[in-house]
Amino acid sequence: MRAIAVVALVLAMSSTAFAGPQSTIGGKRLKSEVVHNTGVGWPSLFYEWWNKGQGNLDWALGAELVYGDWSGAYSDVSAGLAFNAPLRWHIHNRKHAKATTDVGIRFTPGAMVGGSDRRAVPPTGVPPVGPPPDQRVMGGLRTELAVPISIDVHDRVSVVTGATIPFSLMFARDTDPWGIIPILVRMGVEINAAPKVAPFFLFELGPAIGIGNGTSDVDFAFRVWVGTAFWSVLRK
Repeated sequence: MRAIAVVALVLAMSSTAFAGPQSTIGGKRLKSEVVHNTGVGWPSLFYEWWNKGQGNLDWALGAELVYGDWSGAYSDVSAGLAFNAPLRWHIHNRKHAKATTDVGIRFTPGAMVGGSDRRAVPPTGVPPVGPPPDQRVMGGLRTELAVPISIDVHDRVSVVTGATIPFSLMFARDTDPWGIIPILVRMGVEINAAPKVAPFFLFELGPAIGIGNGTSDVDFAFRVWVGTAFWSVLRK
């Protein structure tokens, strides 16, 4: 994280360019009609098909191969498949002397089905001891609300920040439903590595509130991905 901040500061002090790379994880509007976005990390491998919408809206259809905490904590997913539909509205643009800032609002509904190792809690309220039970079918619904911010500090580099709340409701056989409310700060970077390719790195971390079985708890949550966006690769 310190290295990203240092690079951004150096570029901001040395560059007068405003236009950075196309953004799929930040707050900028798309320039191309269609952009593909793919990444791998924790808790998933994902693909998103982004489209430039009308007005200030961009939208996408996405799928995830999930192998960790779907919302950053408390999800208890061993393996699953998720689908989502991100919607992003561009709400603010401001040019500074050495950078340009774009702010958006991103709303991402999604659903997941997979397997869980979550223990069933008996009527006594005391979880069983010993090895975890066999994997059980589970599902989840997620409504993620984010404020993505892009800061173009160079014509090839954009720093990404902001915040996101991936509120989730999880279900598993033989257990009560449980809710997850993470509050995550976003830190990342997008780089214009080639005319039609923009690799990115995104790290999200913060507290998460887990609610279930009549109790609540707070834990540390995080998600991290590295990937790339690309567009018009089959056109001249």
